[in-house]
Amino acid sequence: MKKNLICALVLSGLATGAMAAGNAEDKALAEKAAKELANPNTAYASLNLKLQYNDNYENGGSNFTTVFQPTLPFPMEGGDKIIFRPAVSYVDNDFPGNDESGFSDISFDLAYAPKTEPGTIAAVGMIASLPTGSDGFSADQFAIGPEFLVGKVSAERVLGAFPNHLVGVSGSGIDESRINKTSAQLFWVEMLGGGWTVGSAPTLSYDWTNDQAEIPINVSVTKTTVIAGRPWKFGLEANYYIEKDEKTRPDFMIGFNITPVVENKLANLFN
Repeated sequence: MKKNLICALVLSGLATGAMAAGNAEDKALAEKAAKELANPNTAYASLNLKLQYNDNYENGGSNFTTVFQPTLPFPMEGGDKIIFRPAVSYVDNDFPGNDESGFSDISFDLAYAPKTEPGTIAAVGMIASLPTGSDGFSADQFAIGPEFLVGKVSAERVLGAFPNHLVGVSGSGIDESRINKTSAQLFWVEMLGGGWTVGSAPTLSYDWTNDQAEIPINVSVTKTTVIAGRPWKFGLEANYYIEKDEKTRPDFMIGFNITPVVENKLANLFN
């Protein structure tokens, strides 16, 4: 049932994006939005919905994860930005003897992105995880740490790195297994024109508590189009894990992302 659901969503979303023709103005807006949304320091506010099917765990099970991750930029005088990205996830397990579901811990990052020379992107900030998850889906600890972003952007591509380190500082879960993880998302996006992009954005990590590395191979393809005057980005991505914790990661993940551009009503707070 879950496989059929995500397949239907993927096919309908990509078909919508591919077939939406629009006028010349809409096509130009879609092209601009595709380039802007590929930039982690985007000035566009958006609501990213990720539908992820994870299969072939060690015990033979699978799960379906829904992630809601808005991007809320706050422009400042002089061209600098504050960017806030919270993430809320809901996990639906389908393991032998375990079909429980629930919310995982809320995470967010808050970054300061200074105005830089044309073609360069940079940001520095913090990442955090709050112990808000359901029973069995929470690390039961508050974790926090630094992050920074460096990259290059041109009319043809966007590339860079987004490293961070997260460590548990309080909560009952610390006694059992303290969060202590270094991660780095490496991103490359190639602009193909017409609102289409291809790229890769694997998140490499090392868990210092368990001495476990995680290395996925990631590929993605996206299409940005204009629907009812608003840019929408539809994306299909896949991970194949070549190094992982066998107990907590599947062999592969297939995801479908839906990202409408919205107006940030709070944007004037920093002006």
